[in-house]
Amino acid sequence: MATTPYSYGRFIGRVGGLAVALGIGAAIANSPAIASADDGTSASSNSSNSSNSSESGSSSPSTSSRDADQKTTQQTAAPDSESAASSNDDVPATNKKKKKVAEPKPKSGTATASTDEPAPHTTTTIAKSADVADPTPKPAAPAETLAMVSTVGTGSREVAQATVSSPATTPTVRAQTLAVSPLGTPEQVAAEQRAAQTVDTLPVQLMKLVLQFGWRSTAQQQFNLIGGPDQENHDALNQAVNEYAMGAAFQQQLLNPMTPTAVMQVAPPHTWYGQDVSGSRILYDNPDTIYRFMAVNKASTYVITGRFTGEDPAETTFSVLTGLSGNTAAVLNGKDLVRNPDGSFTVTVSGSPTGPGPNHIQITDDTTLIAVRNTLSDWNDQDPMSLSIERVSGPPNSLFAQLGGFAIPFIGPTVTKNPLLTSLVSLIPPLPDPPPLLRGTVTAVIMALGLQMEAEYIKVATIDPTTGARRQPNVFTNPTRNAEFLATQMQSAGYFQLADDQALVLTINPGDAGYFVVPVTNDWTITDNYWDQQTSLNISQAKKNLDGTYTIVVSPQDPEIWNWVSTGGLNQGTISIRFQDIDSDATNLPTVSSQVVSLDQLASVVPAGTVPATALDRVDQIALRKSGFNNRFAPYPQP
Repeated sequence: MATTPYSYGRFIGRVGGLAVALGIGAAIANSPAIASADDGTSASSNSSNSSNSSESGSSSPSTSSRDADQKTTQQTAAPDSESAASSNDDVPATNKKKKKVAEPKPKSGTATASTDEPAPHTTTTIAKSADVADPTPKPAAPAETLAMVSTVGTGSREVAQATVSSPATTPTVRAQTLAVSPLGTPEQVAAEQRAAQTVDTLPVQLMKLVLQFGWRSTAQQQFNLIGGPDQENHDALNQAVNEYAMGAAFQQQLLNPMTPTAVMQVAPPHTWYGQDVSGSRILYDNPDTIYRFMAVNKASTYVITGRFTGEDPAETTFSVLTGLSGNTAAVLNGKDLVRNPDGSFTVTVSGSPTGPGPNHIQITDDTTLIAVRNTLSDWNDQDPMSLSIERVSGPPNSLFAQLGGFAIPFIGPTVTKNPLLTSLVSLIPPLPDPPPLLRGTVTAVIMALGLQMEAEYIKVATIDPTTGARRQPNVFTNPTRNAEFLATQMQSAGYFQLADDQALVLTINPGDAGYFVVPVTNDWTITDNYWDQQTSLNISQAKKNLDGTYTIVVSPQDPEIWNWVSTGGLNQGTISIRFQDIDSDATNLPTVSSQVVSLDQLASVVPAGTVPATALDRVDQIALRKSGFNNRFAPYPQP
């Protein structure tokens, strides 16, 4: 819709009216960046599958194709290990964890536990613009203005309960190809197209230059023991900034709890539905995890629906995020979901401590988001679930909600718990979709926060968390808990500096952790091409030593052993080893040690029984990775 002088006048009039009604116009205009929320549709009873839209015509998968992804899978044989392993390595691969199935009086899966622990950085998915026909065009989604910068910080420190299936030894598994990925919803495609338009605007392009300068300066200081970033990492800076910009363009859309949708974020580049989608990876993205976020508010009630197909993900969590810092108010773990026999489930969401069904999430006055994670330790046999959200009751959509008013500290919770104020702010309807330039201005403000965020996350690799001193390269020690990640997770982070003929040898004892992953990231803390290269390995993909430990070799050149993590051609980069599924009372905690050797000395330091890998083995490993990666974007094979 074209923006005319009259529509600008309506914009000014509505904003002025809202300011008079609430007496908070200045507070909204000057509010600092806070927790991110989600963008969606605008009725009092809204379905994420029927009411979200793109700004212009968008190419969207049909309803029938989404139904097909819930029913149809095609399996082929592939040589890989079973899903996430634990300390009990003798459990056969067939001993899957039991799924809860709905009964006349099922146990409740209610999530009401409160916690003040902070939550991980929220990140987002993006797309390049493309002119494609929309077979099912939908009305333009309501958009946001500068107040939505108040929603940016939500995901920076999420606490999630991690539970993973019991590990097994490493038998051959089946490569599984989904007919249609549950991730490719019309809402996802529309959000990607919208983000692509936003990042093409002048404010975003200018802010990219600011980030490049700031990040380069930060990295020069933090990697000073190795002379700062090398040429390969300087060359990768532009791509890292582009992905951060796309992430911010998604955060700009994550706002309105009156129009919620479930949108995938922190995704790698992909091609589907007629468009090339740029990556939105930031801040140590995990190649195994699929992230989706939904905006919610206590003034409304919601119903989340979904369906698991195939083998369960290693971990599924629904985390309720609140306030400025994204504290977690409650967590519903996937293992506690009561499901129907076909794998489907329903979760009610409201301010009530209980719901009408067995699965319920209680939200608080300052709740802004529900963050959903699927972690796939086996990319071929474990599938992300389908996911959608519908708002079933609550006040009508409003300018206040569209501007992110419900996410503003003090103001949002005050309005939420006062029915009179909620009714008052609901009198002013939302604005029509603002032009890309306005969205770009908001996105640029969000991007500015990246100057601080990137510095904090680079320090995760370069600063010893115990002593606060600068860490030497190639030194990885026992994991600790870091508030920048999941609070139930442990990390051993560091950075490497390797010659072409050198290898970083990591010895990992997972202890009581049921999941770990070793992903290579560059100096700017993002992954590269992990689907055509083995630049990460998790507990399911790696081979175990005879004593139950794992020896992982990180090197630029292939060392001809199974547990190789390629640097992707980098001689310098960062690694954050993650450990999950650790009980709070666990005593057998993970351990990590490291050493650097030349490749010709590698045989003298790896343990007896280390599994070798021939050139054909490596081809099979990569083929299996690519097959699993393609499943995420089925039916579109990725280039």
